[in-house]
Amino acid sequence: MWFARRKEKPVPEELARRTWSALALFDAGQYQHAEPEWRAIVREHTDQLGPDHPETIKNIDRLGSVLFRLRKLDLSRNMHDEAHRRALTTFGLNHPATLSIAHNLACAMVLMGDREAIPLLNDTLTRQRRKLGKRHQDTITTAKTLGVFLFTKGDAQGAITTLSEALQAGTRAFGKNDPLVADIAHQLDIVLRNSRLGR
Repeated sequence: MWFARRKEKPVPEELARRTWSALALFDAGQYQHAEPEWRAIVREHTDQLGPDHPETIKNIDRLGSVLFRLRKLDLSRNMHDEAHRRALTTFGLNHPATLSIAHNLACAMVLMGDREAIPLLNDTLTRQRRKLGKRHQDTITTAKTLGVFLFTKGDAQGAITTLSEALQAGTRAFGKNDPLVADIAHQLDIVLRNSRLGR
């Protein structure tokens, strides 16, 4: 499950309804319309449920994802960073929710070219492997992100190792025709074709 089992204030029905509507906007790719709605939802969750309520944290992270899609990377990083900080307090370092948010934070850092994304991804991947297992979708997704970024930063060997391990785990878990697995295979092929190590 995403969140720790503890007694929390229930989400008001109207606020839950608005959240689902905003999710529909996000899923439809209507990010320009989704942004102001998510900002309002975050404010209302904070006011009604508190800053460290699981749903408040989830929606801060979702706002970061909306901003990421809009390529407002500084703002996206700030939102994911805030969600991560609160998740550490509410859920703990090794909780799947915290690890998922850490990956989202790293993705914003990757597009900004921030090398600090590498240690964050390495740490997140290590913890996901321990907590979720090597064949979990979140673990494999983080490995793909790390592998691609390592290559862009000049570490071809690290990229090949990471992507190869992700491809093996993904193929065993989901099959070679799964979209995530196919994308990892494509990324690995790009690295091999553009690296002396692949010749």
